[in-house]
Amino acid sequence: MRIFTYSLFYKLLYRYGNIPVTILLIIYLIPSVVNIDRDLWYLIPVILLLGLIYLLNKQYLNFYKIVPYRIEADDEKMMCTDFSFSDKEFTMYYRDIESLTGGVFDGRLSGVMKVYDRNNQVTIGFFNRLKNADKLQTLLLSKVPQKVYDDVVERTGIRDKKSR
Repeated sequence: MRIFTYSLFYKLLYRYGNIPVTILLIIYLIPSVVNIDRDLWYLIPVILLLGLIYLLNKQYLNFYKIVPYRIEADDEKMMCTDFSFSDKEFTMYYRDIESLTGGVFDGRLSGVMKVYDRNNQVTIGFFNRLKNADKLQTLLLSKVPQKVYDDVVERTGIRDKKSR
């Protein structure tokens, strides 16, 4: 059984990072709202700041739903626990994984990587900042069904690079 967790810094960042940023954006929003009656040009920063606050917090709400802060993996399943503000626990069997998307699985260096379990209709996500994330990625790629593996290889272009 291998255990994958985040360091304290990244755990705090991924759980509460939106709070200080939202507070700063609200501080910038206040003068624009106060001055709207003087000039309608202040409406542009109000709309932009409200849009940023909305998008930031929407993204964090999505993270809260799918990112476990503790993943225990063995040769046939992953157990995902320690979700933000929730006591839920998921067990995913590698044979039930239907897709691997995002981050390294899409050929990018960073970003949230998502694992979708078709039987339970559950998606979990994790970041490269997970301790030993590369080992978890390797484990996933070695244990998922061949079709899922082939999809990832096709998206990342690994076979094309090897043939050159």
